[in-house]
This record gives sequence, C-alpha cells and structure tokens, in this order.
Amino acid sequence: MHEIQDKAIQAALRGDWELAVEINLEILSTNPLNITALNRLGRAYTEMGQKEAASDAYKQVLKIDKYDTIATKNLKLLPHQKNNLASVALATEDFIELPGLTKSTQLIKVASRDILLSLVCKQKLELVPKSRLVAIHTDDKVCIGCLPDDLSLRLITLIKSGYDYTACLKGSSDNTVTIFIRELKRPKRASAGPSFSRTSNVKLK
Repeated sequence: MHEIQDKAIQAALRGDWELAVEINLEILSTNPLNITALNRLGRAYTEMGQKEAASDAYKQVLKIDKYDTIATKNLKLLPHQKNNLASVALATEDFIELPGLTKSTQLIKVASRDILLSLVCKQKLELVPKSRLVAIHTDDKVCIGCLPDDLSLRLITLIKSGYDYTACLKGSSDNTVTIFIRELKRPKRASAGPSFSRTSNVKLK
C-alpha cells in the first residue's frame, strides 16, 4: 500500500493529474474510506478543471469526517478556481532537481487571491528583472509575485551577465506560490559556474 501511495504523491508533484486520478481511484477501489486518497483525488480533479468531480470527492471526505480541514478548506475555495487549464501554456517540466541548475522557491509580495487561484501547475512563467527584485509574470503579463530578495539580487546579476532561465509554477494556494526555475544557458567563459551552486564563483555586485 505504501508503494501505491508514494506513486500517487509523485504523480501530483509532477503535475500529472490524469495519472494522479487513476492511482487514487485504484486506492479507493480497495479502501473507499481512505480520506487522504479522496483529498488527493479532489485536488487532481480541481487541477484538471473538473469542479463537480472535485466537489464530490471532498464531500465524500466530509461524510467520513465532517471536521476534515483539508476538504473543508478546498470545498470553500473550489468556486473561485478558474477552469483555465486549456488556455494556458504548460511547461514539460518534471521537477527533477539538478544540483546548481534548478531551484524551487516560494515567492514574496504575491498577487491577490483571485489571481493565485487561477494558476495551473506547470504553467509557464517569465522572470522579469526590476531594479531590486525579479518579478514573476504569466504569459499574459500578470505579475504573481517576486523572488526573495537574495535570490533576486543573484539572478539580476546573472541575467545581466548572459545567463538565461525558464520557470514554471510548481504549486500555489490562495496565499502562496512556489515556482521551479531551471538554468537554460550561461556565458561561455571559465568563470561562469552553475547558477544555484553554493560554491559558484560568480561575483555578485
């Protein structure tokens, strides 16, 4: 059972929501009272824009445990979720961490709840350097937040020196956003080390 639970979790982390639905339904076929699987199923249906199915999953949880906080919260948020999966560009990201080359980070100065609830896992994002912070925009130029101060400072310097990055949404709620950044290109010089390596010899101004 632990193995199939892990597969369900990994499918969600990769944003493979169709597989997540399949695996959680398999779990529920042998244990229909599995609240964790039902909550995961509700999340997967939500990400796929299937609100009615998501609502059914969360209501089933509350029939089993009327005090379940996850189902209660997500059921309240569900009407505000926007069905925009088909209208956004998605990255083919697998979220595999590569030392020095990738970075997962939570944003600061995040956008309004309505904007955050419209985001989709793996949605392509753009890094937009400002004077002191790097803003994160969607394809349609909506700012969803900024990188933390220290990371902003580093990437502003690296981008100016010739580094290039891709970014996408890893996860979000009504008040938090986590994005995944991958280094695409760096300058062709010996001193140009990996962007996110602690021992990188890139000098910050």
